Amino acid sequence: MIVLTRNTTNYIYVTPSENTELVITIFKFIFTNRVTKDVKEIWKTNISTTERYQKFSINVNTEFTTLDNGFWDYKIYGCASIGGTPNTPLLESGFMYLRSNTEFAPDEYNGQSNTFVTYNG
Repeated sequence: MIVLTRNTTNYIYVTPSENTELVITIFKFIFTNRVTKDVKEIWKTNISTTERYQKFSINVNTEFTTLDNGFWDYKIYGCASIGGTPNTPLLESGFMYLRSNTEFAPDEYNGQSNTFVTYNG
């Protein structure tokens, strides 16, 4: 699962090239929100220095500014150019979690009495 945090630039590591024999440098990511069905398409260039995995840098504020936090599905395709149509079948799919950069703090209620009265019979 990919986890992206707002107000940061995140590096993600995936392995879509293991499902093709083509040499691909540009990948098209299609993110779909699981609740709202919003779709975000991003073209990224592989910045990895190894063939074992592909590494991408995503500036979350730039790419997901107005989109909702939560769970997203993602699909990765290979492309010949940025903004181009995919020239490969689906290479990889999975889940992404988009989260706030602040931790959730639940409200605490301390207005109840902590004195308990028990009766014998």
